Amino acid sequence: MGREYSLAHLSMIAVPPARLADVAAGAGFDWFSLRLTPSPSTGIDHGHLGDEKALAQLKSHVDASGAKLLDLEVIRMTGPESVAAARPLLEAAQALKARYVIATVEDDDPVRRVDTLAALAQTAADHDTSIALEFMMFTASPTLNDAVEVVRTAGEPNVVVLADVLHLTRSGGTTAQLADVDPDLLPYVQICGARGPGAAADAAAARAEGVKARLMPDEGDLPVRGFVRALPQSTILAVEAPLAGQPDPEDPQALAHAMMAAARAVSA
Repeated sequence: MGREYSLAHLSMIAVPPARLADVAAGAGFDWFSLRLTPSPSTGIDHGHLGDEKALAQLKSHVDASGAKLLDLEVIRMTGPESVAAARPLLEAAQALKARYVIATVEDDDPVRRVDTLAALAQTAADHDTSIALEFMMFTASPTLNDAVEVVRTAGEPNVVVLADVLHLTRSGGTTAQLADVDPDLLPYVQICGARGPGAAADAAAARAEGVKARLMPDEGDLPVRGFVRALPQSTILAVEAPLAGQPDPEDPQALAHAMMAAARAVSA
């Protein structure tokens, strides 16, 4: 089985969802992701949530594109109320047949956040989808080990860990840590490049870099090739690389082709 690749919406967040499906398929990506909740950092809101007609039209477009929908973003788990608030996104995931919905931990209470994740996972299962818990230095689950612990404690079968090589590195983690994680918890990961090989100075710096200052996966100082080598061949590589100054590329198709080439280069 050959490696599969996905194009993350954050790589070109201003591109409308239907157009992104075409761009991903045209560049040879097997999968793509969509950000359907508002993006505070860019002010972009593609809508669709709660609009059955818009979701049906998007579903028809996705089906025709040939690319599959890997995930939707994003559920911010601030507390038990997050489960009810996530229903519109979970309903969209079911309508669009998204394999995962990304969630982040925004609750410092170690017991409550596990309970929230468990309840969210059960609600996601009711909507025929799964939860991908992403760790980032600027959340309440800042490291790979933190995310794995929350997922294992919640004990729900439809929850996985989403590892991004940038967030792993900036939180002080190493690619060697991936060997200690059950491969079933890492069905897909995110890759990109960035300047500098070490941990971030602080959470604010990590957030700013993650949102708008990454490089192509084959550029910069991150251990991307080692990260990929540490993963099973079945792990999908999602390119999430919002380049500085390019939230709305003039030619998204050309950019997607370049990202596909870079992803293949680091996984060769």
